[in-house]
Amino acid sequence: MMTMMIKYLLLTLLVISPICAEKDLMIKECNNAQVPTICMQCLESDPTSVHADRVGIADIIIHCLDSRLHIITNNITNLLSRERKREVKTVLKACENELSTVGPNTLSEAETALTTGDYDKTAKSIKLALGIPHGCRFELQRIKFESFELYSQINIYTQLSDAAMRIIDRF
Repeated sequence: MMTMMIKYLLLTLLVISPICAEKDLMIKECNNAQVPTICMQCLESDPTSVHADRVGIADIIIHCLDSRLHIITNNITNLLSRERKREVKTVLKACENELSTVGPNTLSEAETALTTGDYDKTAKSIKLALGIPHGCRFELQRIKFESFELYSQINIYTQLSDAAMRIIDRF
């Protein structure tokens, strides 16, 4: 009975130890981000993150960026359907177009560059993709349009971009 218990304990430790080690890597990588909690929330949303290496962690964050881009695009689509001012509608429509086409393509390029080991191109693509929601926010604020929810989503996107670029910079 005691031997069986020891075997079970050893087996449990063998299974849990690698997961804890990988979780430590996630924490280490996210601690270098400007907002570590956003980075950790992203990684914890993907069950494969506990087994990911540094490149895998960066890849998961790029997936989170893509998801966040869809959230921002949907938010803009909803705002567009309710907006009456022509100037605001024009800016929202341009943002919707850029965010739904250029943004995902640019993040796809970042992902491809990451898998091929071209980390400079990965970082440049992430930075380029970041410029799209930033440009939208700038144009919307220029015409005095306010949306706390939209700007909050753009801030999260910015924080995830920062996390990805800081991880990639250390490759």
